[in-house]
Amino acid sequence: MLLEGKKIIDLSQEIYQDMPVYPGHLKTVVWTHMSHEECKRMLGTGYSYETRGIMFCDHGPTHIDAVSHLSTRPDAPSVDEIPLENCITSAICLDVSDIPQKTQFGRKKIEDELKKWNLEIRKGDTILFHTAQYARYYGKPEYMTDYPGLDKEGTEFIIDQGCVNFGVDSASPDMWYDKTYPCHKTCMERQVTHVENLCNLELLIGKRFTFIALPLKIRKGTGSPLRPVAIVD
Repeated sequence: MLLEGKKIIDLSQEIYQDMPVYPGHLKTVVWTHMSHEECKRMLGTGYSYETRGIMFCDHGPTHIDAVSHLSTRPDAPSVDEIPLENCITSAICLDVSDIPQKTQFGRKKIEDELKKWNLEIRKGDTILFHTAQYARYYGKPEYMTDYPGLDKEGTEFIIDQGCVNFGVDSASPDMWYDKTYPCHKTCMERQVTHVENLCNLELLIGKRFTFIALPLKIRKGTGSPLRPVAIVD
């Protein structure tokens, strides 16, 4: 079997009615569009099906940002233009859960974690940062506002080392209280996107694994929900 001897870890949050969303984003709404009872009456054959309608922001649940989310340039790549090879990569996970909320971390913390776990950033890698924000605060108001952020120097460092994608188990890689958005701004300048609202990253700390996080092919989308997984030997 293709995955024999490997473990698949689900890194996605659930999508459900009124799930937490980043302040200012569209709320998530789920409804029954066609029930079994309605369908039976419509078909009249005894057979039935049921369907749901879902309305959410393209940045609502676990998702990837497109450069067009960050840039006003008309030629900024949308989510359907993200290279798929940047969404199926080798990856590592670094622990930044000791970084205080409402503060920022950067190159030194990243280098310390790489040294601690005897890891390196390779060209084409995805870097995941375990903030523990999901495990500690999901469902509470501070989940969306009180997490630590990756600063400009740290973002430039991982990209310069060859990172093509990165992600966090919080609502944003930028500290919410810094409205200059240094991480997002650097992503715009470098044309490197990232994943937000991951979970279960504590299972991957200090490991190298395969990361798969394919976006939906949303025409001109500024982002896309994902079902990311880690495949671990």
